[in-house]
Amino acid sequence: MIKAVIFDFYGVLSHDKFYGEAFAQKHQELYKWIQNNIFADEEILYKWMRNEINSDNINKIIAQGTGHQENFLCEVLNESLRNIKLDDKMLGLAKKLKTEHGKKIGLVTDNMDGFSSLVARQHDLHGLFDTVVNSADHGYLKAEREGELFDKALDILNEEIESCVFIDDSLENVEMFKRKGGQGFLYVNNFEELNNFLNNNL
Repeated sequence: MIKAVIFDFYGVLSHDKFYGEAFAQKHQELYKWIQNNIFADEEILYKWMRNEINSDNINKIIAQGTGHQENFLCEVLNESLRNIKLDDKMLGLAKKLKTEHGKKIGLVTDNMDGFSSLVARQHDLHGLFDTVVNSADHGYLKAEREGELFDKALDILNEEIESCVFIDDSLENVEMFKRKGGQGFLYVNNFEELNNFLNNNL
């Protein structure tokens, strides 16, 4: 029986990205530069998610590449973070698991410093989830160190991994959780399949 459900953020609880659609419409050329030079560069992206570089460093890189002022870049990044929306169905599912089924719920995400400083606060994720673990706060990703980020979440949830399920849109991360002894569900907008899986295992 499942006692705790751990969610990923991007691709599961939300489908909005940093520098999202509203930003892209307002700043098309800047958006293209960021996509091509920041998000297409895995080395920079993973360093950002490990907090080896932070948002200020990212703004410096963008400023050097585009000529925009760092203060302006900070403002538009923060605005894009405040505009990130949650998936209503997934949010409703998380609330239902906690309030109606009495399950513990957690969130483990590979994310940047802005997630903890703005996104989590904007949506009161710490109020909803029993634990929120962000890679940037710890310095390594979910698939690194034999999935140690999951161990941190499980310690706070006070549950054994065998009684937990992890929902992620990354097969690599789902398989990591399963190798550690938990149940994993690969989420690719297959909400009804996920709902049925949980109902059959609660």
